[in-house]
Amino acid sequence: MLKKARSTKKPGINIDMTPLVDVIMLLLTFFMLTATFKAAESEAVEVSLPKSINTDSTRLPETDIMIITLTKEGDVFLDVDNYKVRQTVFGDPFAIGMYHPDSTTTSEVLETGKVGNKEFKRTIKVMNRAQFEKAMSDMRVTLLNLTEGKQDFRIVVKGDKDTDFGVVQDLMASLKETKNTRFALVTDLKSETIQ
Repeated sequence: MLKKARSTKKPGINIDMTPLVDVIMLLLTFFMLTATFKAAESEAVEVSLPKSINTDSTRLPETDIMIITLTKEGDVFLDVDNYKVRQTVFGDPFAIGMYHPDSTTTSEVLETGKVGNKEFKRTIKVMNRAQFEKAMSDMRVTLLNLTEGKQDFRIVVKGDKDTDFGVVQDLMASLKETKNTRFALVTDLKSETIQ
């Protein structure tokens, strides 16, 4: 008859998982909160940019950019990348300014809630031309005050390739009126191969 093997007792290993669970919950909460804010903040107006062959080697700064976007339906959007400036000028850190210069048509985003085929979720501050020009000036002054005169916005104009020329002409007049004569036009880079 075989003897029954004796069970040997091993010393138990006890790992406390509480700190690991705490860290995981903190990381999960952090990513959930920042992802929500980033999505709301980064929603920009998308347009189909014209193509160009020549490129400018001037690099835009990573921050302090004022973006003016012209849609093919004639809406002009005014946005900056600084939520404190948006809060001061528009009263909402995620708001965007919108001006529709053509009085014979209606704004696409106000009529349909969309820009192109995409639904637009940010708060829109509707402005007339005078308010649009004042908002541009107020944004620059607000950033200068926040940074004690050290930083100013670089202006970038993104126009849809099918934008009506009258809208562009109105925007150029507003930029000249507010003495914002230095700005960059954004285009897509066209392939240099000639077909």
